[in-house]
Formats: sequence, structure tokens, C-alpha cells
Amino acid sequence: MVATVVLLLLGAVATVVASRGIQFMALSFGSCDAPGNRCDEGLGGTVVTLGPVVVALVFLVTLVLCVLRLVRRRLTWPVALLGLGVLVVVFVVARLLAGGAVSIGI
Repeated sequence: MVATVVLLLLGAVATVVASRGIQFMALSFGSCDAPGNRCDEGLGGTVVTLGPVVVALVFLVTLVLCVLRLVRRRLTWPVALLGLGVLVVVFVVARLLAGGAVSIGI
């Protein structure tokens, strides 16, 4: 149970950091007006808008599953660890999509 609580606290902190990080990715679209640069602002806007929502949903689902498993007196730390891993994957995918939406030319 201690490991679950620690992992959930780490997941809460990671959720806040990942959400802010995804929101800061919007700054990369400031270079879209420069000559030679091309941006897919639709994709970038979608990533910046939906990314924090998906991150929060992943944490919320992880939290609910852990509570349900605790009530049933089952092992919960693997669920919390898996949720943390999924959170990292969502952040990396959002970073790749936002980075791919901006192409810097000369």
C-alpha cells in the first residue's frame, strides 16, 4: 500500500508537470511567421488543447482503478506503475506530434 501511495503521488506530480509541458509546447508555434517555416497549426492546436486533458484522464483512471483494487484488497502498485508509464508515453507522443507540426526551413 505504501508503494501505491508513493507511485500515485509521483503520478500526481508528473501529471501537473506533463500538462504544463504540453501547454508550453504552444510556444514553438511562435516561429511560424518566419520566412521558410511551415506549421500545421491545426495539429499543434489539437495537441496543446487535448494533451493535458488526456494526461489528466490517464491519472484519473489510474487513481480510480487503484482505489477499486484497494477496496477489493488486491495488489495495486502494478496498476499505479502502469499508469505512470502510460502518462510518460502520452507526454512523449504529444511532444513528437507537436514537434512534427513545426518544420523550420531556411
